[in-house]
Amino acid sequence: MVSMSDLSVMLFPWGKQNPSVNEIVAAAQLAEDLGFHSVTLPTHMTLPPGWLFTEFDNEDCLDALAIVPAIAQSTSRIKIGFSSVLLPILPPYQWAKYLSTLDVMSDGRLIVGAAMGWWEEDFTSLGVDKKKRGKLFNEQLEIVTKLWTEERVTFHGEHYDLNNMPMEPKPIQKPYPPIWIGGGLMSVWRAAKYGKCLLAFWPDEKAARDTWCPKLAEEGAKFGTDPKLAAFTFGYVADDDADLATQAGRLETAVGFEGGGVDPGDVSITGSPERCASKLNSLHDAGVWHFVLEFQFHGLETVDFGMRQMTKFVDRVGPLLS
Repeated sequence: MVSMSDLSVMLFPWGKQNPSVNEIVAAAQLAEDLGFHSVTLPTHMTLPPGWLFTEFDNEDCLDALAIVPAIAQSTSRIKIGFSSVLLPILPPYQWAKYLSTLDVMSDGRLIVGAAMGWWEEDFTSLGVDKKKRGKLFNEQLEIVTKLWTEERVTFHGEHYDLNNMPMEPKPIQKPYPPIWIGGGLMSVWRAAKYGKCLLAFWPDEKAARDTWCPKLAEEGAKFGTDPKLAAFTFGYVADDDADLATQAGRLETAVGFEGGGVDPGDVSITGSPERCASKLNSLHDAGVWHFVLEFQFHGLETVDFGMRQMTKFVDRVGPLLS
């Protein structure tokens, strides 16, 4: 069975209606009060002109790297972090120091969601060659984890060069904060070598059972680790079928960035409270270890809408999980 400790909330520094920092912090405080495991934010630099963002008036977004420390200072129990930091866009020493400092600030509550990125605008806005992001990501993971665990680091790679470098403060969590690798099957080995889990976009039960989990086990065996499968997915507790039907278009848009062909009903936690609980349990039985729920349709709805859905989820779905 799934419990609240298996559920996290993804908040957004953007929206069809631009959110304020105070609104996002208030949503994180509510998530803590409701008993969710963590709150995370994406760290994109700016927004692409396609996908669901065609409905946005503003193609810019708030800086998650500034908002998460504010959340850390405004909460005391809930885990905090990112889904995900895009390691290739900034230097590894900067990431290591920033994230380690945040772990200290939060008294060891940091989750490091890390990904290589895919929006062109994230790279062009910072002058980074997107074509090199895979190799950059690999070197970043190696350097950052070394800086967190070794007194001095020497690393000579294709893209980064460190010579006998110290780094303080070291993270509170040992050997370092949990790394949740965001990505697809090509990143399974990264999750096995460096991470606690692979955080994938809405796998269905068959894919989780037959593809993701066996591949994670196979790669984990190579590194002597036990990487888990976590899932981004959408949450919406409907009053009835008519209510759910009103959200069908937004759900289809939200899952459509991969080119369509995905049935939102197969991959989202939506519908009646009973259906939401059943879907969580069936995905969990298929091997999904943790769920990062989006209650705003990836920003198509407001922070206030998401907060109401979070509360409704805990009040009406939560009792069915225990």
